[in-house]
Amino acid sequence: MNRPALLLLPVLAGTALALSAAGHATSPMISHAAPSRPVLKTTTVSLPTDYDVEYPAGPDVEAANTNCRACHSPAMALTQPPLPADEWRKEVRKMITVYKAPIPEDQVEPITRYFTAMSARQAGAAR
Repeated sequence: MNRPALLLLPVLAGTALALSAAGHATSPMISHAAPSRPVLKTTTVSLPTDYDVEYPAGPDVEAANTNCRACHSPAMALTQPPLPADEWRKEVRKMITVYKAPIPEDQVEPITRYFTAMSARQAGAAR
């Protein structure tokens, strides 16, 4: 072999080694299968059926119907444990600050009064 060919031999061997290590087509670790695609499946979802139902009559029921029904069905909201007014106020404020409920400030107290009254009614019925 002549001298220039001998100089290229390490370069060619290094290139082959690098291609093999990089996962070139000669590497057994590379799969040439087509990439997987998402599979769509049909599913059934049951939605609550009482979102068109209004809250039961009580003081300030309009505030609950106007501000709470967008996210909470009456059945869900009225099955919460009975709470005193200060706890209901905290819950209403949490809906505003944490969940970004668009409740106007002047509706916080009417909503609090409504759920406090419903809690008292619930506690009285449980006795």
